[in-house]
Amino acid sequence: MFSFFKKKTDPKAKLKKILKGYELPSFPAVVMQILQKIRSPYSSITSIAESLSLDPGISIKVLGIANSAAFSPSKRVENLTQAIALVGISQLESMVLGVGVAKGLPKQSCQWHDPGAFWLASAKRAVLASDLARILCPAKEGECFTAAFLQDMALPFLACHRSEEYDPIFKHWHLEGGDLAAIERESLAWDHAEVASWICSEWGLPENIAAAIRGHHGHSIDAYEPLGPVRLVAILREDDDNSGMEEMIAEAKVSHGVSEEKMLAIIEPGFEKAKELARLII
Repeated sequence: MFSFFKKKTDPKAKLKKILKGYELPSFPAVVMQILQKIRSPYSSITSIAESLSLDPGISIKVLGIANSAAFSPSKRVENLTQAIALVGISQLESMVLGVGVAKGLPKQSCQWHDPGAFWLASAKRAVLASDLARILCPAKEGECFTAAFLQDMALPFLACHRSEEYDPIFKHWHLEGGDLAAIERESLAWDHAEVASWICSEWGLPENIAAAIRGHHGHSIDAYEPLGPVRLVAILREDDDNSGMEEMIAEAKVSHGVSEEKMLAIIEPGFEKAKELARLII
């Protein structure tokens, strides 16, 4: 069963106010049904594959990801049952959740938001967070991957539907760096992590993922402590000329004792995997 994010606020009303009346699209029902089947302890791989097959678009993406460099299968994966056995239930949940969120996010480009660049940066964070979780918190690897992939899910909405106030914030962050949530709080009564948690609540996403997203700039949420890998990769930005890479590498050593050499060893292959993941997820 899903553990749903508790609605301590009215996210729909808050989102309409922040997004200037924009109506958040519904989370795809078929994706939620698939996620519920994945999370059920009574589901078999065969029954999960049957649920996935109800959405050809998601099925094609799952097969593509299973055959990608991220999983490096010894031979081509031909069907969903094989794909699920290869990637595992946790990673499958991450894939399906990512596809579902991607369906609901703005597709148009606008100032400071390019969908291709956004999803590539998201995929880089996800792959790196997963690799770092193997070092820092192996039991949380799937959770770190998902939360890192979706941690900036509010930014496309803010860029496209709150641009008059948000453009200066994006400009500052992309050109000068720093902590995005802190920059937001200097001029707004909220930050993108909080807005993302309201979107999670409105869409009924799992509570642990919503809390990890809300805490990716270091805030504790009830019983949930921030996940170190998710917090680390939040430093990365989409701008190749000011990516935040050096900041992230330095912070990994200071906060978690992960050496520069170890970081460099996982970054390059991780980014290669991320390119294919970003292409397949949207």
